[in-house]
Amino acid sequence: MNRAGSVLKDERGIAVVVAVVALMTLTALVLAFLAVSAYEPQISRNLADSTRARYIAEAGLESAYDTLISNTNWDGLLAGASCTQGALMGSATTTLPGLTAASGTYAVRLRNDCQATDSTLTGVTVENSANAADDTNDHVILTSVGTFGTATRSMSVVVARVPNLVDDDPPPYGRINAALAFPGYETDTRFTGNAFTVDGRNYDANGVLTTGQALLGVSVGPEDQFVPQGGPVMQHEQSIQNSVSSIQKDNITGMDQTNASATATGDATIAASTLTSQAVTDFVNAVKGYADITINSTLTSPAVFTNVGSSCGSNSNATDCWGTATNPKIVYVKGTIDTTSAFNALKISGNSTGSGILIVEDGDLIVSGNFHWEGPVIVTGGYVGVGILGGGNQDVLGALISNETATNEAPGFFEGVLQGNAKVRYSRATIDRALALLAGKIPGGTGGGPYVKVTMYNFQEQ
Repeated sequence: MNRAGSVLKDERGIAVVVAVVALMTLTALVLAFLAVSAYEPQISRNLADSTRARYIAEAGLESAYDTLISNTNWDGLLAGASCTQGALMGSATTTLPGLTAASGTYAVRLRNDCQATDSTLTGVTVENSANAADDTNDHVILTSVGTFGTATRSMSVVVARVPNLVDDDPPPYGRINAALAFPGYETDTRFTGNAFTVDGRNYDANGVLTTGQALLGVSVGPEDQFVPQGGPVMQHEQSIQNSVSSIQKDNITGMDQTNASATATGDATIAASTLTSQAVTDFVNAVKGYADITINSTLTSPAVFTNVGSSCGSNSNATDCWGTATNPKIVYVKGTIDTTSAFNALKISGNSTGSGILIVEDGDLIVSGNFHWEGPVIVTGGYVGVGILGGGNQDVLGALISNETATNEAPGFFEGVLQGNAKVRYSRATIDRALALLAGKIPGGTGGGPYVKVTMYNFQEQ
């Protein structure tokens, strides 16, 4: 029994067993690490190839973007596209400039924003599904697939362009179409007396009636622009027609809404047309950053000016010189949204003159005294309106737009009030002066074309 106990207590040789177990464990670990490390070059290669494929896809987007900038006919590029499968731009295996396919390839497709969920990408109402090859809102979607080796990466982006309101050839929905336009959500107007003039016929820069295509006397936006497809339409055209009395009808002259080659007066030249509220908003957002004069107007310190332009003769760079025929300016007044509709962002009185583009945002424009502006005047934003109130001779020689974007303004407020000797006359000559002004300010001269800006936004990677 003592011998058996001593045998059990004998630990000689245990170290060998432990050593063998430890050696086997270490060997297994080493073999595992070696197996993993054998894949590391492939993992690194895959990561590098995937990164290269991403950059190639991005290069494809940039190339397609350049094509879209230089091509005003996007419908031609959409030929053959569906709402789910874009039209191929170039080759399915386009190589980078100066390189071969060994350095990677890309394929870019262009499609219209006509899928039901595309509004989440673009932020605007989707196109009709029947418009796969017909872009009517200047928003399209690019998708680029880059390939390098066995790796592929896909990227998509929304491309949008902003029509240039002052050009003579942007798409209809982004073009000045009347001497006096109300493209916004509300179009309440009041015309007082029988001395005012609204004239969509073409006047030269000296205010003399000349040849050229006439525009409508008064326009409103598309009657269905704010309602769901197939829903009830607005009645803005009729609303303005009803606000003009029978003895005032002949104070409004312009293109006959049923015959573009003829002119008419009254209801025949007061019509719903194609200029949209969104196009005006987009144009202002694109242009206001290039203003020569920017004025901040607040509820506690509104902008009030008398005798604007009186210093132009001695100092054309003065802050109260708002442009001349030889030195037009962009003047931007930034107001403050006031839901009571009582805020006058800009009040002008005395003897005032200006030339170029006058923009008033988020507040009313009120004019009295003697006032003469050459070029377009744009009032836009929430709870806005224009009041040309008499007390002198007021003349907008170019075009006047009042674009109400608020959807809940209380009754009793007006987007347009004309009284006394107020005149609003269309002039292609003064608008062309504004066009030349934009062309000189916006990089690349794009301000002189039908589109004032083309942008990419909302990049998505797959």
